[in-house]
Amino acid sequence: MRAGDEGRPVVVGYDGSKASEQALRWGIEEARMRFDPLVVCYAWQWPSLSIPFSRETAEIIRRMSRHVLGMGVDLARDLAPRVRVLGEVVEGSPSAVLVSESVAAEMVVIGPRGWGDVEESRIGPTAVQLLSHARSPVTVVKEASHPRTNRVAVGVEGVSPGSLELAVAFEEARLRKASLLAVCLCPEGMEDTRQPAVRFNTNIAVWEEKYSGVNVETVVETHPHAEVLRRAADRSDLLVIGDHESDDPVGLPIGPLCQSLLREASCPVVVVPSRMLSMSPW
Repeated sequence: MRAGDEGRPVVVGYDGSKASEQALRWGIEEARMRFDPLVVCYAWQWPSLSIPFSRETAEIIRRMSRHVLGMGVDLARDLAPRVRVLGEVVEGSPSAVLVSESVAAEMVVIGPRGWGDVEESRIGPTAVQLLSHARSPVTVVKEASHPRTNRVAVGVEGVSPGSLELAVAFEEARLRKASLLAVCLCPEGMEDTRQPAVRFNTNIAVWEEKYSGVNVETVVETHPHAEVLRRAADRSDLLVIGDHESDDPVGLPIGPLCQSLLREASCPVVVVPSRMLSMSPW
């Protein structure tokens, strides 16, 4: 679905794998809660071989692609008959196709791995490449290793009232009728946290005024950030984080903290890209 189409869809990358089916089920529920259309997207590309393909072989590949997509679309329509479900088969690498889709999407949803990725890898190359270039929030769906908690967690540093992570986290908590755990990530070892705590809670209050139905718990932490947010994920149904830290000396597209949580968090993770436009609570 391209910019200019009606509505901003939830886009799910689907390839028929178990991981992509989990992502599809999660994306269906996200679209249902938002009253948004759902786009089930299957990307295919020619195998990287020097052997030429006949027209018959090319048609077989296209038919297989449409068949896989059809399974995903049928599942979505069965699970959410009131959601507008669209199917797209697009030629190109999965990461490039989904980056393009993210421009007009409300959210892109994927599994941590797809067909062809090493089973032992906790996060595959498609997810990494998408997260490095996406223009909308990306949810990486892993099966939670703990019972539902009815809580969303968000980790933020150096917040301002227009914090992208807070905007997404409050909206996700509202949609789920869940509580929100907001973690202020201070520099590790900081002794006096009074000033950042006051600033943090003042900014949270701006969002609480808009999202009055969301019950918020705030925590100020000076312990290692990855450890803090892994513990928060253990007590949450969803973790919201940014794609990089402000003090990242290398300037990686995906910061070390984000990479660590994508590997280790025990619940789905929403990564909010810094490439998005600022979101204000007003």
